[in-house]
Amino acid sequence: MRTHIYGALLVFFLLITIPAFSQETEGEDGQTDDRNFFLLPVLETIFSGNPRWSPGWPSDIPPDGFSLPPGNPPFIVLELSNGNDTFVLRRDSEGRLLEFPFFYEGGYAKIRIGYSPSGAVQTMNIEFKNMQAQEEESQDDEEKDETWLVTFPADFLPYSELSPGGSFPVIRVSSGDSDFFVFIFESPLFLTETWYDSGGNMLVFCKASVNVEKGAWRIRSLQIHGEGGVRFEDRFFDSFGNITEIRLSSDGSEDRKFLALYRDSMPVYWQRDDFIYDLQWDTRGILTIIKAWDETGGFDTEYRYRYVDLSGIWVRREEAAYRVQYDLLTPQPSYSRGIWTRRLEFFLTFDRY
Repeated sequence: MRTHIYGALLVFFLLITIPAFSQETEGEDGQTDDRNFFLLPVLETIFSGNPRWSPGWPSDIPPDGFSLPPGNPPFIVLELSNGNDTFVLRRDSEGRLLEFPFFYEGGYAKIRIGYSPSGAVQTMNIEFKNMQAQEEESQDDEEKDETWLVTFPADFLPYSELSPGGSFPVIRVSSGDSDFFVFIFESPLFLTETWYDSGGNMLVFCKASVNVEKGAWRIRSLQIHGEGGVRFEDRFFDSFGNITEIRLSSDGSEDRKFLALYRDSMPVYWQRDDFIYDLQWDTRGILTIIKAWDETGGFDTEYRYRYVDLSGIWVRREEAAYRVQYDLLTPQPSYSRGIWTRRLEFFLTFDRY
């Protein structure tokens, strides 16, 4: 155990002194790919048991799409669909996540988890999707979705009674004909994630500073050493644990920033790059209006919502878009982002549609 801990610490201190690391894995075009997807943020969601809305999420995903108003029974399955994409949130009888969508910059991933008898994460299937695919591309030209199969060591439960701390045994990631090896190191203040290819070449290193309380942990910041240099992602929270700000930066300069303010854990103000959203909720906790505008003055739209609900839970949401023309608020159907539907299954009850 001491050998593993000292070895991981040595890698950590070496990484702090070197400004960047070359990623040796190359695609068919000979270009290297700077990795921007890591296991630690996904594991944070799994162990928290709750994929909470974040100001970094895509703007068209309903902020209450994966939650129900207070007082409702827990659900076992929730399917959220807009006709093109279907996002599934599924739990087992103990409330653990079995499947959920994970949103990140440029797309999302469908996550499926398998657990060992001890309750530790045993396997993870990650299927990557692209939410920005162009409609004009033919199906033959579209790239096949990439899938990772992640196999964890026995009793993989960071910050639990089963965790000895220090360096965990290797995590294997298989993608097509490629195999990668990931090492997680646990300390009281941070977790690190280091990737190697099958030839033993280090690909990328990620350090996550965390807050730990009673075995639960939240990521405060990510420090990523990759081919493109050092990148940072800093997160800020309110007293209820909602993410109020995300800052993305590299080489000492701020690249992007996301802001949010909340009421009853639901966003009422949201800034995503140059776009600002003012969200209005009724007394039942139902989103009624979103006013969106561009700080540069080139975009000003109001979205209004109509619902079909069962017992206070919406199962269909229609969006109508309006813009000001000739000093009048006029309907603009072409700006509407469509219809969302939800299907739910509850523990020991019936389906709701």
